[in-house]
Amino acid sequence: MKLNMLFSTPEGMIAQIKALPSAPHAMQRMLALLEDPNSSTEDLIELIRLERSLTARVVHMANSPVFGAGSCGSVEEAVQRLGYRVVHEAVLAAMAVASFSSALRTYRLPANTLWRQALATACAAREIARRTDGAPDAAYTLGLLHNIGMVAIDRWVQQRDPTVQLLCAPWPDEWRTAETGLLGFDHADTTAAMLKAWKFPTELVEAARYQFRPGAARAARRPAACLRTAHWIRRMVCSEDLKGQLPDPEVLALAGVESTGLVDVAQQVLHEVETLWESLQLDHTQAA
Repeated sequence: MKLNMLFSTPEGMIAQIKALPSAPHAMQRMLALLEDPNSSTEDLIELIRLERSLTARVVHMANSPVFGAGSCGSVEEAVQRLGYRVVHEAVLAAMAVASFSSALRTYRLPANTLWRQALATACAAREIARRTDGAPDAAYTLGLLHNIGMVAIDRWVQQRDPTVQLLCAPWPDEWRTAETGLLGFDHADTTAAMLKAWKFPTELVEAARYQFRPGAARAARRPAACLRTAHWIRRMVCSEDLKGQLPDPEVLALAGVESTGLVDVAQQVLHEVETLWESLQLDHTQAA
């Protein structure tokens, strides 16, 4: 597994990668729309129109049986039928899916697994934020991108030695030990470096960096703890592993949630993920 190359910072590794997902400017603008009390439905429609693929996704979603019968042929009709919030979340999800368009061979993870993990984490983080007076929209965005650093690590490794594969340990460690042994840092550090380069809000960058150790964060302990708790819910939703270790009580305290309510949240998230999966027409068989 050795590539004989440890970097002092994830930025050093990212600088060597030939092709990374482009900065999600539309996602940043979408987040800004929600934070702007003066934004309108027309602003949302205008943003969607700038991306042809997003227009198609939203219209297809509005025509999904999940949201009722009847033909819908325009973004305006789609937004009216679905509602501002549903469209916003669907557009963010579609943009995140585009960032995970290929399998991660270093991790032996197919693209559809990554998509599902991103959606589950986003829905879980949003629900936790709702229950704890947090910022649901920012939590949802952070959940969608929480492991984008894995894409960067995979592409760097594939450039250097495509035969290298990382081993996943049991939860809660998962990929961290293997990543740190290879690079000197994990995908949380790499995710934070990418979000910072993309000029995401400082709180989201810090929450991403400390998602595995929320207590070490300075200004983003609660969102980092919410994200860490969302990891556990993601595991329940995606792997149905109900026998593993619960989140650390200190993490739950920082997040402001009780362990007794996590199963209920997981059931709600599972329903939301299935609805998004079907309405966005994500292919369960695509990209091994």
